[in-house]
Amino acid sequence: MKFVIINKLKSIFTWGGLFILIQGCSQDSAQITEEKRSLKTYPFSVPNPIPILTKDSRLYPYHSFNGYSHEGFPQDWKVVKMENEHIEVYVLPEVGGKIWGAIDKSNGEEFIYRNEVMKFRNISLRGPWTSGGIEFNFGVIGHTPATATPVDYVTRTNNDGSLSTFVGGMDLPSRTQWRVEIKLEKDRANFETNTLFYNPTPSTQAYYNWMTGAAFAQDDLELVFPGNQYLKHSGVVKPWPINEKGRNLTFYDNNRFEGHKSYHVVGEWKNFFGGYYHNKGYGFGHWAQYDEMPGQKLWLWALSQQGGIWEEFLTDTDGQYVEFQAGRQWVQYSPSDDFTPIKKADFDPYGTDRWHESWFPVKGTGGMNEASKDGVMYVEKQNGEIQINVHSFMNKNGSIEVIVGGETILDQSIKFKPMDLNSLSVSHAWSDDYEVIVEALGLHFRSNREGLRLKRPFKTNPDVLAAVSKTNQQLTAGMEYLKERRYPEAKSKFETILKEEPYHNGALRGMADLYFRSGEYPNGLAAIDIVLQLNGYDEAANFIAGNLYRAMGDYINAREAFGWAARSMEFRSASFTQMAELSLIQSQFELAKEYAHKALDFNRYNINALQTLAIAERKSGNNQGAKKPLHQLLEIDPLHHFANLETYFLNPTNNNWNHYIGLIQNEYPDQTHLELAIGYHNRGQDESAVALLGKLIENSENPIIHLWRAYLNNDAEYLNMANEISPEFVFPYRRETIQALAWAKENSQDWKWTYYLALNLWAKDRNAEALVLLNSLDERLEYGPFYVARASIKEKLGQWGIDGDLEKSIQLNPESWLIQLNAVRYYQHHKKWEKAYQLSLNAFMHFRNNFNVEIMHARSLLYMGRVDECFVVLESVNVLPSEMAKESRQLFEWAFLRQSIDLLKGGKVEEAITAINASKEWPENLGVGKPYQPDERLQNILIGYAKGAINPNQYLDLIKSIKKNIPDQGYDLILINEALSLIQK
Repeated sequence: MKFVIINKLKSIFTWGGLFILIQGCSQDSAQITEEKRSLKTYPFSVPNPIPILTKDSRLYPYHSFNGYSHEGFPQDWKVVKMENEHIEVYVLPEVGGKIWGAIDKSNGEEFIYRNEVMKFRNISLRGPWTSGGIEFNFGVIGHTPATATPVDYVTRTNNDGSLSTFVGGMDLPSRTQWRVEIKLEKDRANFETNTLFYNPTPSTQAYYNWMTGAAFAQDDLELVFPGNQYLKHSGVVKPWPINEKGRNLTFYDNNRFEGHKSYHVVGEWKNFFGGYYHNKGYGFGHWAQYDEMPGQKLWLWALSQQGGIWEEFLTDTDGQYVEFQAGRQWVQYSPSDDFTPIKKADFDPYGTDRWHESWFPVKGTGGMNEASKDGVMYVEKQNGEIQINVHSFMNKNGSIEVIVGGETILDQSIKFKPMDLNSLSVSHAWSDDYEVIVEALGLHFRSNREGLRLKRPFKTNPDVLAAVSKTNQQLTAGMEYLKERRYPEAKSKFETILKEEPYHNGALRGMADLYFRSGEYPNGLAAIDIVLQLNGYDEAANFIAGNLYRAMGDYINAREAFGWAARSMEFRSASFTQMAELSLIQSQFELAKEYAHKALDFNRYNINALQTLAIAERKSGNNQGAKKPLHQLLEIDPLHHFANLETYFLNPTNNNWNHYIGLIQNEYPDQTHLELAIGYHNRGQDESAVALLGKLIENSENPIIHLWRAYLNNDAEYLNMANEISPEFVFPYRRETIQALAWAKENSQDWKWTYYLALNLWAKDRNAEALVLLNSLDERLEYGPFYVARASIKEKLGQWGIDGDLEKSIQLNPESWLIQLNAVRYYQHHKKWEKAYQLSLNAFMHFRNNFNVEIMHARSLLYMGRVDECFVVLESVNVLPSEMAKESRQLFEWAFLRQSIDLLKGGKVEEAITAINASKEWPENLGVGKPYQPDERLQNILIGYAKGAINPNQYLDLIKSIKKNIPDQGYDLILINEALSLIQK
């Protein structure tokens, strides 16, 4: 046996033929700086004043952005830079708080891809998104609504010399709160993200978190994702890393087939994943405890032009990227007809989650098959030798131990230094079963990985599914809809069950839950009362009953119900929290403290319990005692606005007020204030709520802030100032606000309170009530989005009067292409093509060089048979795409196929073939890249028919087979029917 140890220290890198020494931080020190940096920016604009309820109620009260730029301009962005001797980390607080990028100083390589331009494109839930860095996704699905806009942040140098940047905000629809600490130790070559995610509501909320890192896409990139299977978004299982056709999918260059790729890799208990560039000899990685972050997803743009076109749309000079994503679930779940074990996760009432992750560079190892938060290792057996390459992220003494067949054959001491490569080879030929352990760095490689394989099922046996009753399948589907915020669909499932089984426990609980969320408390009590008649000890039913009783002001019955719910560990901390808050409402401050402490006994990170404890201490005159829970809250969450506000209430100085205001830097500061004010109101602390609102009122342009001040003071005079404020982007959505708006409607003649109440009811799926209110308003109102909203809800409910509302919206907003296109879409969807054409033509004439308008007009032209005019529009348009949009290229193909069929009917065969071939082209100006295997079956049939290659009956069979998979609506169905008619002649 022989072994060789090589220690390679690299502290310089080459650039432009020069050797450059990385400088900036002295050894064992770190520094943090904030600056305004000018970056070329392709901005987003045109915020949409039409309530997003008209498209996707899950996202309300956010609004979308609809304007994107072909040209870039210098723009200043706030950049937080954290660095030590080894790495640099950059944060963008004004762009979702994302990590902009990270650089390994020892070689100058970006181990987190940093896009040097801010090129916003229509990709996220609200539209704007820019590639690169690490994006923090919370809420219901990605990309998160806050991904392109400012979030709250604060920086800190910790006592141990480490650096922290805290970013975070509120997911408005669910009211959940998220925080991420980006932490850099002074002497380590990796950085951490430490996350806090909590649900401050008494309802289960959607649970979604994925941390989306970016890395350069290169042909030599090997993706290291431990596992033996991958899951599609629906949960369907596929083999990994070798697919059904024998491709090794871990190599980027082997993915030159089909479209964009989403690999959710599962099947092995491992805490890391990442990638390695074999030509340049560096890589990147992510580490977290498996139980905290089991999700490991690889996202690739298609390697065809379908994905390649996005390189230009998202970057200028940095090139294509891949995403390596870490998640709290296995899959970014998307429901389908496939029944699998994968479901949507949920977030318990008053639940708090915390987890820790590490992001690191890899250098010179030749690959990666073991990693920890302290180091990375690559082990390879070649020609009878075990080659071991290790580097650490920290200074530490340790050893490399090699075990073969249970016997230690080498235990070599090493003095590890950050990013220094330690190479060791051991002659060994007698066994393929060996281990390499670096205990000091938490590294343990096993050549036999079978012991790491997971035995859990990722498939559902058809026999198991067949044994599940239809009712239970419907109940599962309803609960899944509920967790996805698809409340109308959930309600429909529960109602279907109750028609067959009027006393079905699960469906009644689901209905009661939905009624609580929508503010229909008596209906909820009626449903849950039946469940409690069947089982008075049902903990979940008692918790829902407690919520409903409390909302109706019946505190005795609420306490009694929560007392039974507290018997269950699942609801114990949450129930004690509710009982603490009920005590606070009734000014029983000592009892409030007692229950708050009980809640904390079973969840020491229960944010609501700590808040209640702080208020109870202050209200009982124990200001010193109040400081302890406030200190705890700020230890858990340095961006905790409640704690800063309570500090002001304890000592109302200008400095304390300015500190509270100064840390609220997110896109929606008014929503932060309102959440706090309503939180005080819910706990019976109207005096505190009024004090907060009174400090804000002078400069507030948000009528809902004025509303709550008026409502809590029971003084309608306070509404007068709000009556003068524009209703643009005023989107009330909380269930508590319904009662306040109903009060304002009765105490003010201003139409806007009725409009706001209708929006709030609509947001809670009380559509019929909302429409009654909207219909009650005077037709002389001069606010276009009102008419758009009313037309939309009329359409949802199958009511008449839509045309008049759409015409009025256009009349009032002739300068808004958004409102004009809204009408065009409606008429196109309902196949009223003459009306759609007239409207799209008007928009086309008034909004030149707006590709959204041009594409919609091209669609009208095609369906009107004005194919030549359609070609003119498509030839000149310059489309900026969205991630899922394909319509521009589809219109191009359809137009040429339409032309070719007309030519074939006229006997112009050669011209028809030219048109058919033209339909196969993919012009870049249409913003859609060509996939590897575009569907050209219809073109091939038409060319074959034109050339008389085979019997027409064979073509008929082929066309009919295509038609089976075509939706009932769409121009492709028209073309197929035309082709059938042509060939049948």
